[in-house]
Amino acid sequence: MGIEQNKVILVLVGVSGSGKTTLANALEKTGIPKLVTTTTRPKREGEVEGVDYYFREMSEMSNIAFIENSLYNHYLYGLTIDTVEKGLDFHDVVSVVLDKNGAAALKEVNPFYTKIIYLCVSEDEIKKRMEKRGDSLESIQQRLAFARETNEFEAPLETDLILPVQDVDKSVECILSFIKNGLQ
Repeated sequence: MGIEQNKVILVLVGVSGSGKTTLANALEKTGIPKLVTTTTRPKREGEVEGVDYYFREMSEMSNIAFIENSLYNHYLYGLTIDTVEKGLDFHDVVSVVLDKNGAAALKEVNPFYTKIIYLCVSEDEIKKRMEKRGDSLESIQQRLAFARETNEFEAPLETDLILPVQDVDKSVECILSFIKNGLQ
């Protein structure tokens, strides 16, 4: 997969509840589209096919060319080659929400163009955010335990920018400045 030199893939990484999707949606409002990943998990109420995820059956996944994919909570999630290529055909900068393994896999395939942004947030803040969005106590405990077990509270080695969780607008400003400085 060849990518032109002026292209950038922003990979937003962080613990569940760190604000990755919120930040990706805010970046989209500035003209940086969000790449949509594919999953085998069932669609949740309010989610839209092709906006939140591409929802597929497990049997369909073997016919799709992925840059990366990973199993989380018994469901497969992944980023397809086609999604990245189509996104970068029309835009110089795109964003995508991935886990640490997905980010590392994408950076391995495209080291120069992939910029990993780690959203740094405390465990207490994550718990508050999950409670606020209505997650069950059991779900919160499971997600936090998983995050501790998989070192999700630590930035990936390949991280290009560690972004302390703050106001969404300030986070967007930091990322836009990071992009501007990186492309000069």
